[in-house]
Amino acid sequence: MTPESYEPLTGTERRTIERYKRAVLEAGGDEVLALILYGSRGRPAPARKKGKLNFLIVLRRFSAGFLRKYSRIMKRFRSISTPVILTRDMIRTSLNIFPIEFLSMKESYLVIHGEDILGEIDIGFSDLRTEIELQIKRRLLRMQEEFLFSLERKADLERLLTSYLISFVPLFKHILRLINRQCPVEGTPFREFCDALGLDPEPFFSIWAVKTGERNFSRDALTGLYEDFMVEMEKLALNLGNLKESEICDL
Repeated sequence: MTPESYEPLTGTERRTIERYKRAVLEAGGDEVLALILYGSRGRPAPARKKGKLNFLIVLRRFSAGFLRKYSRIMKRFRSISTPVILTRDMIRTSLNIFPIEFLSMKESYLVIHGEDILGEIDIGFSDLRTEIELQIKRRLLRMQEEFLFSLERKADLERLLTSYLISFVPLFKHILRLINRQCPVEGTPFREFCDALGLDPEPFFSIWAVKTGERNFSRDALTGLYEDFMVEMEKLALNLGNLKESEICDL
């Protein structure tokens, strides 16, 4: 599929991508195996949010010369984020280390030039589950530490709860994918996520209501909400550890 026919892209973005592709190929030539657009503009549906374009550049081999040339390209394309630049071998040997990152790319991408390298990769079940568990537990430990410094002020508790809940949402969506459940296109994934994992959705929806301003809790009630949230997240960690590969979809 070409950028010209891809629905989520505006006319300006299509023209920018074509100019960007020419610049990248001029800098790398045959060493550029693939130029891949990923993220919200890589979805086959109209994108709601507008931001910078994200690209993966796959090189045949690492080249400091290409990076020098690219440093000049990036100054000309302010609407494009700093790309992920990797070789095919680096991708192959990194799938077990960064499964979430590569799965996110693979779910929403468009090949602008070259080979469909993301289409070739397979994400291992155990690798994805391990990284999800690691990220959840690491964030919970940080959240617990910050909680100790947030007890005195209601505003600090609100910020703590809402910011961490938002940071967990992408992981919740990956868990739904892991257990072969449909993730909602609109709204939050809390209902589907909690139903699938046997969790109480109330703490998740209550914290979300704090974020949207729909509910107002006292400082003591926020402390109780933090406790309820941590109880459910501990259940989540336990349930993830008990997942079997036979319960998931093809990644």
